[in-house]
Amino acid sequence: MSNERRVSDVPLLGLLSMLYFAQGLPSGLLGKALPPLLREQGVSLSVIGFTALLALPWTLKFLWAPFLDRFWTRRRWLLTLNLATCGLMLLVAGRDFGDWVSQSFALLLTVLFLMNLVAATQDIATDGLAVSRLAPHLRGLGNSVQVIGYKIGMIVGGGLLLWLVARFGWQLSYSALALLIVPVLLPVWFMRESPVAEGDAVKRADWHGWHGYVRLFADFLSRPRMGWWLVTVATFKAGDSLASRMIGPLLSDQGLSLADIGLLTGVIGATAGLAGALLGGLFLLHLGHRKALLLFGGLQAAGFVGYWFVASGAYGVLMLYAVVCMEQFADGLSTVALFTSMMDVCRKQSPGTDYTLQAALQVMVSGFVALASGLFAQTFGYQAVFAAGATLTLCALVPVMMFFRVAGHSPVAGN
Repeated sequence: MSNERRVSDVPLLGLLSMLYFAQGLPSGLLGKALPPLLREQGVSLSVIGFTALLALPWTLKFLWAPFLDRFWTRRRWLLTLNLATCGLMLLVAGRDFGDWVSQSFALLLTVLFLMNLVAATQDIATDGLAVSRLAPHLRGLGNSVQVIGYKIGMIVGGGLLLWLVARFGWQLSYSALALLIVPVLLPVWFMRESPVAEGDAVKRADWHGWHGYVRLFADFLSRPRMGWWLVTVATFKAGDSLASRMIGPLLSDQGLSLADIGLLTGVIGATAGLAGALLGGLFLLHLGHRKALLLFGGLQAAGFVGYWFVASGAYGVLMLYAVVCMEQFADGLSTVALFTSMMDVCRKQSPGTDYTLQAALQVMVSGFVALASGLFAQTFGYQAVFAAGATLTLCALVPVMMFFRVAGHSPVAGN
């Protein structure tokens, strides 16, 4: 690697961290703040569970990923999409949250869906930038930056938002969060892609007609040993999606205030998640992909077992804090391990499309599981949700073992 490339890696990692932070802001509302906010307004658990449909663009984003590689530049896409995110957040902040739910609930869900559509599209451009420009030895660190930036965005857009809403109200709090997008626009505005890099990006995305478009995906899916890997991607975070969506409603039903939930899960717990994401990239270098996925997945299953005890009511304050921090720490570890492995199976000529396809598969399966979380909890209770989440997480370790057994203990290399 040239000295010029090594120097350029530092601002690249900084830019990526800010872009993923911006994506985390709307995701924090949907994944963390929205369930307890809706619960406080008297919305049923089943409806809260079905709000996972708002994340549908994250499932389908692979359909338009090739177009972002082929048309415009990444700089233009990122500027446009971040401005759109800011505008939609200001729109949601334009009226009180209680009024949205009581008077215009369908319109609120529509705006939140559009917000997720924009964030998912921005993720395509950001992932393409990361996969194409991060050197292989920096991918673990790059994914740590990705997860940390995204989780900080979710902390601010989720837990900190709840804390702010409890003290300053919805409109002022969410307006302030929307304006945090503005500083992100500055490094994007000054971002310059060299003519060589831009030309390479166009060459990688050079497809023509419907058959060429389909061939982009078919060639990737038909590669040797991809079956077990795709099952791994699809199932590795499914248990997390089932269980974690009910953490906020569980704590709300057990008497914790919005401010307490925001502080516990969105700040303290999420900080533990940041530590897990940071250490995940370092541990990955020593453990390797197979051991990291197995160990970190097992730790996350143990975290859901801890929530099973919390749901039983037999816990103290210290145990509650320990469970929240342990599960979030394991989530940070396991997410970095999965995302880095996903990068390593991308083809060199189409890394953005390949990564987006894997990410969409993961989100699609996790989204369907999350849809059932509220109805599952309402029918069988919170303990059953967390027991099922732990079981699904452990079952997902089977395809991990099968893939690495077939692949000879190394990821499928990009070619």
